[in-house]
Amino acid sequence: MIMRKFKATVLLICFFICSASQAGVIVGGTRLIYQEKMKEINISLDNQDTVPYLMKSWIEATAQGTPHFLVTPPLFRLEAKQKNILRIFKTDAALPDDRESLFYLNSMAIPSGDSQDANSLQIAIRNRLKLFYRPKALLDSAPEEVTDKLIWEKTGNQLKVTNPTPFYMNFMTLSVANKKIKDINFIAPFSTESYPLAPDTSNGDIEWKIINDYGGIGPIHKAKI
Repeated sequence: MIMRKFKATVLLICFFICSASQAGVIVGGTRLIYQEKMKEINISLDNQDTVPYLMKSWIEATAQGTPHFLVTPPLFRLEAKQKNILRIFKTDAALPDDRESLFYLNSMAIPSGDSQDANSLQIAIRNRLKLFYRPKALLDSAPEEVTDKLIWEKTGNQLKVTNPTPFYMNFMTLSVANKKIKDINFIAPFSTESYPLAPDTSNGDIEWKIINDYGGIGPIHKAKI
């Protein structure tokens, strides 16, 4: 039997939520804060690879609805060892003025296809960053300053937390009686979330850290249940 050789290039798309790099393209931040007073915000893309990438970027709403923001340029070629800037601007004013709103900036790095090896596996990686819209009524404060207002309650094997503040609280760590709670993310303004507790978790100190506006990790906060 004669086996015919053929050339094939496979494009594999991978999705990374928290990573700040995408196949050689470095994103200049881990989150974005869009203050109401701003006309636009920027974030850099740095191609540290030796090959070019096609960059595709867009804004995603957290629920079915209008993204309210545009990103430009939405599609462009980023040459090897070159940088470019994404500009993000708001398209309308139809957002709550008493709380933060959450969106996502998606930026996908797609291999250019210039590789000399046609039998190669090409990987396109999408980076997804949180984009927080902060109305002017909240500009004199920040999540770190009000996170101690979170209300905690233990109900059976569940830990319930209520956020009475207008800010998103992005948890980095959360524990009860020195037992860590897994699969934590964030709690939206004026909402309640519940997390499963480890078996035999006793009452004790709740300790948590949140991620600040700059992507850093804040100090430990404590409460009792």
